[in-house]
Amino acid sequence: MDNRTCYCRNSKCALYGRSTLRARLKFCDWHGGAARLECQRCHSRVSARAGTAYAGVRTDLSTYLRGATALAEGLSIRATGRLLGVDKDTVNHWLPNVGRHCQKVTSYFFRNLHLAECQLDELWTFIAKKEAHLTPLEKLRAILGDAWVWIAFSPVCTRKQTNRLVVPDCFG
Repeated sequence: MDNRTCYCRNSKCALYGRSTLRARLKFCDWHGGAARLECQRCHSRVSARAGTAYAGVRTDLSTYLRGATALAEGLSIRATGRLLGVDKDTVNHWLPNVGRHCQKVTSYFFRNLHLAECQLDELWTFIAKKEAHLTPLEKLRAILGDAWVWIAFSPVCTRKQTNRLVVPDCFG
């Protein structure tokens, strides 16, 4: 895992939110296979996995990364589980983590875009069951059912382009 994106998560600490060398985080031990760091000012601890798509996942990192890649390529949940030798419920547990993290990364990078032209498309799919087959409780939870993916493509972007894109540590 790349520890350069870690920071003190104690909002009352003077070093809160600072990353890289300014964070003054020091390795203190291991927890669940991930480095745990300690803030030198307030002595709070943070996992190197915190803030990544791998936070809270107990599956080993290589299996998780292959699973996330397979899902992103369109492989079904059951097929991903069979391919990796894990239960389909385990794969289902990964999806919200990956989805939330992708949302954060998208929100971070795709803002203040100055587009001259934009092409739109949509994709309909469903999660576990089609909307018509959901029970009232499942409808209330609003996790399963119909899902829409909206796609926007700009062949021309007037935003200043750089040769180097710095991407936050998404998967470690």
